[in-house]
Amino acid sequence: TNRGTGIKVEQEIGRIRNLVHQYCGGNRTMILQKYIDNPLLVQRRKFDIRCFSLVTCVNGVLKAYFYRDGYIRTASKEYSASAPNLNNKFIHLVNDAVQKYSEDYGKYEPGNKLSYCELQRYLAVTYPDKKIHMERDIIMQIKKIVTDTIRATFHVLDSKKRLNSFELFGYDFMFDDTFKPVLIEVNSNPSLEPSSNLLTKLFNQMLDNTFRIATDPLFPPTDGFSMKKGAIGIEMCPENRYDLIFDERVDGPGLRKKFD
Repeated sequence: TNRGTGIKVEQEIGRIRNLVHQYCGGNRTMILQKYIDNPLLVQRRKFDIRCFSLVTCVNGVLKAYFYRDGYIRTASKEYSASAPNLNNKFIHLVNDAVQKYSEDYGKYEPGNKLSYCELQRYLAVTYPDKKIHMERDIIMQIKKIVTDTIRATFHVLDSKKRLNSFELFGYDFMFDDTFKPVLIEVNSNPSLEPSSNLLTKLFNQMLDNTFRIATDPLFPPTDGFSMKKGAIGIEMCPENRYDLIFDERVDGPGLRKKFD
């Protein structure tokens, strides 16, 4: 499900078959994913990248946006894929709901979180010959995959074509040690719990941008409305950090022919 619940790392096919037979009964299903055993690491620890997309449907027209900022979730323990360590969730699962129970939680980064800028500095020092640029080499690959997920599913995302609706999705990406991106999952209820100062600022600004796109055009603020940081403790984001990546009127017609 979410929050790392129910995830198991197994090495032997017999054990995997037994788990499938044990849990897949009635209406229950399982997801089997090949484990990425050569992950890109930060200081010998696993990490993934959490980013966001916003999908809106106004008057039956679906649009999707990609948020330029996100964050890195790190593990508390050094990575090892050896058999004795397969059951150690603090090595393999970077979900905050898992990592917060580790004795080393917050030891290396506040709340086991890094910003894009901090990851950029680490990559520049660790892989100077590759000249990795976070925006050009990492985020652009992620953005393309996020766009592809919308293009592949837009016809069922809001099948009832509600008059007005929106949803925020959380995407989890990993990179292997060749800098190849892998989409791990898309969350329909991404955590917005600010477990660090980094997340407090990021979530406040992202939600501000979200509501400006999704609700302000429908319910415009009254004349003279002002929301200052000091009034309610929220740091507003004057800049729109969302990029439009899909417009059903422009991108949809050709894709619908493929689905039909």
